[in-house]
Amino acid sequence: MDLIPILFRITIFILSFLYMIPLNEAAPTHSSPYDAITEFHIVFVIPITFHSTNILGTLFIFYRTYLRWKRDHRSIVLSLRFPFYLAITDFLYSSSDLINYSYSASNKSKFLNNEVITLPSPLCEIMGFSIVLFVSFNVLLVGAISIITWLRVVQEYYFELGKYDYKIWFPIVILSLIFPLSTLNAYGPTKYNCGVKPEASAIMKIFFILIVLTLATILFCYIHILTKIRRVKEENSSVSSSNNSWMYLNNIEKKTLKKVLTYILVFILQYVPVLIYNMCRLLKIQNFIIGVIVSSAISLGGIGNVIQYICNEGFRYQSSSVTCSDYKSEAKAEADDEQKSNDDSIITNNV
Repeated sequence: MDLIPILFRITIFILSFLYMIPLNEAAPTHSSPYDAITEFHIVFVIPITFHSTNILGTLFIFYRTYLRWKRDHRSIVLSLRFPFYLAITDFLYSSSDLINYSYSASNKSKFLNNEVITLPSPLCEIMGFSIVLFVSFNVLLVGAISIITWLRVVQEYYFELGKYDYKIWFPIVILSLIFPLSTLNAYGPTKYNCGVKPEASAIMKIFFILIVLTLATILFCYIHILTKIRRVKEENSSVSSSNNSWMYLNNIEKKTLKKVLTYILVFILQYVPVLIYNMCRLLKIQNFIIGVIVSSAISLGGIGNVIQYICNEGFRYQSSSVTCSDYKSEAKAEADDEQKSNDDSIITNNV
């Protein structure tokens, strides 16, 4: 299965969908093709629904991770820590934006009278700053996961991540703080909520570059991972090996391909709309539907993370001996990785 054509078709589909938005109606900020009541429901009900669903999904991952930790009384393996970390960033973002939209939605009468409905200053500026910060966390964490997986699988380079994986979190936190702190005057009230002001083009350009670089990093890392797996499988097929060994490698390739496609698809669904939104803002094109799509699309990352987690771990927590055996084999594989072993199971565990 070729990865690039699939991703290209997905991107074209998203672009085609966004192209249907009536941008000819978008230039004046005060005009809208809908009446005020319909606009209110579109702007607030859709994002609030997506954020609420995302929060429930992240709580599910938190609960399952807690059960795993409580039962085994040991460090959670890397393959389960990554979804947990993604859930943290998704929870922070959706919680902030849910408060943001809920406060504005509570002022329906003011909205219908064209009055200010956002949080008062300086809470509004803090809210806008927080949302940008948490989105930065999410983007950089996805990029970091792909790089770490690439180092372990392709380069066979293993290193200690430190206590609480601080070697992952420290650079992510520092870089995430640099972006919003460098544009402190860019945050404040917009028509519907608190966020980045329409005239703040610098932060939009920064995020455009950040998302493009992260997407390029993901594609580079995961394509090399798939190439590595395929090469290992071909090398094993050229030498005498048992049927079990061949089926095991085949199974690894299928699982890895499925996970890779899921990660990339979720990132595209999350942030391609953000790229288009930033381009529209830079071109002075404004339409509230684009804003609704962007806010809801970022929440798709958390929802996709939950779906991926359920596919890998199951909806219900299993405490059987089979699950225990699988967990021990994962823990052993991770320990072997830290000792620079070449155990093939790391491909399955950390992709």
